[in-house]
Amino acid sequence: MTDKRRLRSLKQARRDVRRAKKRNAGNALDGPLKGLSAELTDVLRPAMNRHPGYLLSMASCAINVGKRKPAQLDAGTPDDGKLHRMLTNLMAVRDRQVTALLAVIAELLVDDPVLQLECREELAQRHEHLPRWIASLAQVDVHRAVRRTDLFGDVDEIAIGAQLTGGHRLTVVVRLDHNRFSSVTDIAIVPEPIDDALARIAAQGSEYDVVEMNLADARAWIENAVKKPLFARDGDRWMSNRPLATWLISRLPEGGVGRSPSMGWASAEQLCESFFVSSSSAPFDGAGYREQLLELFETGTEDPLRWSETRVRDVLRDPSYYDDDTPLEVALDIPDLLRAFIPYAHAQSGIGDELTSRSLAVIDELRSSYRRELMREAHEFWGYDDVG
Repeated sequence: MTDKRRLRSLKQARRDVRRAKKRNAGNALDGPLKGLSAELTDVLRPAMNRHPGYLLSMASCAINVGKRKPAQLDAGTPDDGKLHRMLTNLMAVRDRQVTALLAVIAELLVDDPVLQLECREELAQRHEHLPRWIASLAQVDVHRAVRRTDLFGDVDEIAIGAQLTGGHRLTVVVRLDHNRFSSVTDIAIVPEPIDDALARIAAQGSEYDVVEMNLADARAWIENAVKKPLFARDGDRWMSNRPLATWLISRLPEGGVGRSPSMGWASAEQLCESFFVSSSSAPFDGAGYREQLLELFETGTEDPLRWSETRVRDVLRDPSYYDDDTPLEVALDIPDLLRAFIPYAHAQSGIGDELTSRSLAVIDELRSSYRRELMREAHEFWGYDDVG
């Protein structure tokens, strides 16, 4: 045998070994893949026969699970490698229900065009007959936005109404908490028309102002909120709905106006001055109290005229918010300053006595613990032994 023939024989032998390994590997995967296919089919089949919102929610949850890192502090930080591995596993399953899930995932991946293209290339090679609403997801009609604001302005709930091909309607409700940096603290997916969803929410009895929103403004409000810090302790409840909400919001027009301050700074200063010339401010004399009240205006919702129990509690639970430029005697008087100012503010904003009394009750509850903690910090960091 010549050297060339011997070399060709060795190469052929190596090719045969590689092919055998691939065949064996494929056979080894047959069992797990069949098991995965059966499990997914059992889960997906009921969703295929229900309102599209259920399969949309499952696809959204799958994307979220694929993106999230385990035990991460920043729940919004994606793990794109994990998502790619998950999608690769799905692509290995040839099943109508799994194909439907993959098609919905592909549409929702608006913030990852590379993975979206990979999914679509895989789907193009399949010839499954899918429900018309799935094939036409890109034509979703996002047609209405309504904002519900609670009496204190702590929370805005923005409801987005959408209609899929075939007449299927659904509603996404995004909750913005302005005592938490105006960040998103909840997203709900409701498989019913927006009118029905709003009626169901209103039946719960809470007092909210309800206004129609310009669609572009709704997009601006929500996109700004999504950029804010995410509270991981809250995120576990609703992060699974975020990819679906992101997709729907991307269908809204751009160029809207985001949330603006409830009161301009000049008006806030005028309010502060009017309080200090009133009889309510009698115990508080000196520029230090004026400066402190203006700082308090910037807490929570940053609305000087509305002080909820939650906002007051947040202020008094965190004495470290106040820096060492604040005179200690002024900082110690913050509970009493708020107790004098809140009824004055609520009289102007129309908040009734009952709700005002609840906010004042929080001050009475936390006043002593606030002062103790502030004195502890003053002694530890500033060297004070008692109030001068």
